[in-house]
Amino acid sequence: MNIELLQKKIDDTKYWDMSILDIQTQYFNDEVYIFIENDEETCWKICFLSCYKVSYETDANWRKIDNVKEMRGGQLGYDGQDISLKKYEGNQNFVECFLDLSIMTMNIVCKEIQVEKLNMEENRFFWQERSI
Repeated sequence: MNIELLQKKIDDTKYWDMSILDIQTQYFNDEVYIFIENDEETCWKICFLSCYKVSYETDANWRKIDNVKEMRGGQLGYDGQDISLKKYEGNQNFVECFLDLSIMTMNIVCKEIQVEKLNMEENRFFWQERSI
């Protein structure tokens, strides 16, 4: 795994100060997805795959709204500040990822990272108004 190449792919998303649209997990946290605003038509999806460790801290101890699920777009306040990668000391087949998302920090240890650009029309995030 080429850490420098992966870091460049992530940095090429220009995530700094961009809104974090959602964080999702699948398969008992084996996969973690971070969705980052790109423009009105597209977003970035960073996939952390074969996760060994996932930990995070949020703003739940001081925010005024009890549940994030009650928030909408502008209220969220999660913005990309730093995403840094390094080899995981416990096993060289893994990469350690530190994410500073302004009011949330995460540490993820995983085997693989993928970065892809998605069309916003194909995604609906929990905070978007839904018409019935």
